[in-house]
Amino acid sequence: MTTSSTDSAADSAVKRSDRRQDKITLLRGTAIIALGYGIGAALQSSYVYAVYVPEWAHIPLWTRLVANALAVLVLVLVLAAVRAHRATRLWVMVVCVTFAATVASGVRFLAQVQLGVHSDVFDTARDAELVSSAILGIISGAIGMWALATRRGARIRTRAATRNAVHVEVALRALEQEEIRVRRAVAEGLHGTLQAKLVLVDARLADVLTRARAGGMGDAEIESLAWVRSELDEARETDVREMSRLLYPERIELGLVPAVRALLGRIPTSIATRLVVSDAVRAMDDPSASALTVSERLLAVRVVEEALTNAFKHGPASSLRVDLDVDHGVLHVSVENDGTLYDPAAAGAASGIARLGSRLELVGGRLRLSPGGREKGARLDAWLPLGAGAD
Repeated sequence: MTTSSTDSAADSAVKRSDRRQDKITLLRGTAIIALGYGIGAALQSSYVYAVYVPEWAHIPLWTRLVANALAVLVLVLVLAAVRAHRATRLWVMVVCVTFAATVASGVRFLAQVQLGVHSDVFDTARDAELVSSAILGIISGAIGMWALATRRGARIRTRAATRNAVHVEVALRALEQEEIRVRRAVAEGLHGTLQAKLVLVDARLADVLTRARAGGMGDAEIESLAWVRSELDEARETDVREMSRLLYPERIELGLVPAVRALLGRIPTSIATRLVVSDAVRAMDDPSASALTVSERLLAVRVVEEALTNAFKHGPASSLRVDLDVDHGVLHVSVENDGTLYDPAAAGAASGIARLGSRLELVGGRLRLSPGGREKGARLDAWLPLGAGAD
């Protein structure tokens, strides 16, 4: 109930703000155009009368300016009074503008009579003055309405784009959370249930082997059973554990740096590794209050894994360096090795790199694979904008 009331109040506030801005746009646009017409008409008529109609040359310029300014004021006030800024249909806009222009035209002529521009309300120039000022008022109001309609259209398009961006962001976050949930569930299933079953199978095979040896089974059959047990044991200790780590890296819950350290810790000791972490990353990756989401950590670890895989696959590397830094809300992950020189022209399409690059693009990031130096090595750079976690 409280949430609904809050949303309703927020919507009402937005509508009031929109109407206020629409009103300002209409009245300001109309007033500027009408004032321009009024000043120009006053100057022109004063010059024409002074040169070609001597009997009207004595009428001061200020009287015409005052009458025109009063007409502009009335035009704006009438548009505000009839709430022309709330009109959404064309015929309603036309009626509002025509009515306001007609009233302003009448007021202008009466003001001219009072100020001595015309002798009385039956002056011979009355009809021309009324029609011309009404036309100018309609033109000014129409331009103001056009400015209003333009502003409305821009506002609608902007809000639609914002809503679409929010929907995409929400959907992406939901997919990330679902991916993390599935990865964790599968990793726990591999590490727990599957490994437990393999342990039971190994125990049963051990019992079968013992009885086979005691029962005089042939050496070939015993050797086959021993091979099956060895393969199952290797799959349990190596393959299942590795698959579990790939799905959900070790220590990822503790933070990005612990997860990367655990990943580098599985590299053979013959390869020198170095992890360089900036103070900004350490501050954001504080286990007590991490500003990095699990999905952001997982994606960053995937970048390091892909770089290590390429280093082992495409050339014997003797050293690896991983750099983690944050600059203006963007996490920069860089992995460099001293293996075979990466040649973009000779390199084929790396599916792992392509998939990882597409995944980064979904969140506004990018990936770049380049030579590590002039003679040897490769370097993988990834830039990952930090979203909700950074906020």
